[in-house]
Amino acid sequence: MEPDKSNNQKVIVCNHCGYDTNPATAKRCVKCGKPLNVSLIRDSNKVANPEPKTLTDWLLTPWIIRLLSGMVFLLFSWLMYCLFVTVSSVNKSEDIGVYSSSDSNQNISSDVKLYNSMKEIPNVPEGTFNYGGAGIFASLTAEGLNEAVTNAHPNFRLRFTEPKDGNPGGKKGIAMLLNGQLSFTLYGTSLDDAHYSKAQERGFGLKQMPVALDALVFFTHPDISIPGLSVAQLQDIYKGKLTNWKQVGGPDVPIIPFARDPKATGLFNELFGKEAGQISPRVQFIRDATDSIRQVASTPGGISFGGNSIIIGQKTIRLLAIAKGNSQEYVQPVVNDGKRINATAVRDGTYPLTRRLFIVFRQDNTVDQLAGEAYANMLLSKEGQQIVDKAGFIPLR
Repeated sequence: MEPDKSNNQKVIVCNHCGYDTNPATAKRCVKCGKPLNVSLIRDSNKVANPEPKTLTDWLLTPWIIRLLSGMVFLLFSWLMYCLFVTVSSVNKSEDIGVYSSSDSNQNISSDVKLYNSMKEIPNVPEGTFNYGGAGIFASLTAEGLNEAVTNAHPNFRLRFTEPKDGNPGGKKGIAMLLNGQLSFTLYGTSLDDAHYSKAQERGFGLKQMPVALDALVFFTHPDISIPGLSVAQLQDIYKGKLTNWKQVGGPDVPIIPFARDPKATGLFNELFGKEAGQISPRVQFIRDATDSIRQVASTPGGISFGGNSIIIGQKTIRLLAIAKGNSQEYVQPVVNDGKRINATAVRDGTYPLTRRLFIVFRQDNTVDQLAGEAYANMLLSKEGQQIVDKAGFIPLR
């Protein structure tokens, strides 16, 4: 029942909706249901007006709430856009191949892309760049890699740089790269945590890009005629546990192991893994693969190993078939009468001692980084991979 409007009475006017006939005892507006906080005396001839709304009342009105909500949404959307742009920029800076420069700095970023020819490689810097590292990459030079690079990019000039002691190798190349002596280096095994840590201490990063597959090939003096050796037996030979060929089914001749100096090369990492420091003092260190071939060929009982590209096709030594673990399931490293690497066995892992070959360069937003990326991309082009194949390695594409 509505209150009597013909007589003076105390009523409460709602300051939310203006309804002016709420009973004096009402706590909430009869019309809108909101709390009542304003009282007015009215009579039948007077129209009651609600008191002016407070700031709180204005802020709580529906249109103000909608306005504030819209502003919050726009602010949130703008913050998300800024975050997306920032993350995209960071991710691009770790890619390969796109280069831009300014007077103050050089920013390198890219999209990964494989090319058909070396000439298609973009962002190749001009200048003379030092490179070095693993000697096995000499096979690439012998097959015309540097000439192909020069033909494609005449102003991108390369200079192979040896360490001061004249004994090049993968580890020496990494050391020279860390010391700022090289723009990029050639490495026959993966980088380890110590390399990354040392680079970080010096204020930059390292990146390795695989460009080929390779097989570790073992060979002996031609008079050592055995069906093969297992990986476990090879490890024992270089640890000094096996010292005579008769212990592995061969003639009664002392085993004379030769190898590259582990301070210069990472070859022993592939054979021993984490046990690379357990090399016997019986092992005689030689300078490079050519020296190892000469030493083994002239030493009865000699054995050595290295990357396949230089060793395969040599007539003065005997290549060994290798078996996994301690088995006798020997796999030949070569096919076609010893003229070609056993590519199928390397690709599917049947041959037990394989590795990836890398181009390693600094990540420091300098032209040296750009040079390393460009060189790796040239090797990964179809033209570059054809040279990889001719050099005796297994192409990745």
